[in-house]
Amino acid sequence: MKIDGVAKKYNLSTATLRYYERNGLLGPIKRVNGIRHFEEPDLQRIEFILCVKGCGMTLGQIKHFIEMFQKGDQTLTERLTVLENQLAQSKQKMQQLRQSMQHLEGKIDDVKLLIDENVYVK
Repeated sequence: MKIDGVAKKYNLSTATLRYYERNGLLGPIKRVNGIRHFEEPDLQRIEFILCVKGCGMTLGQIKHFIEMFQKGDQTLTERLTVLENQLAQSKQKMQQLRQSMQHLEGKIDDVKLLIDENVYVK
């Protein structure tokens, strides 16, 4: 798949994909006649990057994780720890978000009541 197709599929810019490759987040992408051709392992890597980025991992942390992955099975325990820690942080953020949303819903209900009261007073 060419870079334009990959960018469209994952809602990324081509510049972002080039940045990921240039900074070691993606391995060297195969080129056919000088044009990047993304293969299934590349797409899986992009999906992983987007997944952990969505959970709050920084690009630096992702790069470190990928470097560990490239070292092989001797880093399995360390990689597991990184992923478990990220999941725990994501769950904590999700709980905080739930609490904030509940608070916001309460405020919305309060404002709606005030609006209803003002409508009936007029």
